[in-house]
Amino acid sequence: MSDIAPLDEKLTHLSKRELQVAHKIMEGLPNKIIASQLFISERTVKFHCANIYRKLAIRNRSALMARYFRLLYQPVSPV
Repeated sequence: MSDIAPLDEKLTHLSKRELQVAHKIMEGLPNKIIASQLFISERTVKFHCANIYRKLAIRNRSALMARYFRLLYQPVSPV
């Protein structure tokens, strides 16, 4: 068994604002637009991004999107 928790378990470690930023990243929005839509500074968006990447053990937006889509499209195991 892997010592890396699945992405969905790691998502529970994100704050409400980090989840909001992550969702905006998934929409493909740049930091400036994310900041505008969430009424925060661009620097704060970058801070949240760094926290998201650290908590999910990834390096960048591309990795976040790749892991998100893998989670969405993984086959559902029969119970």
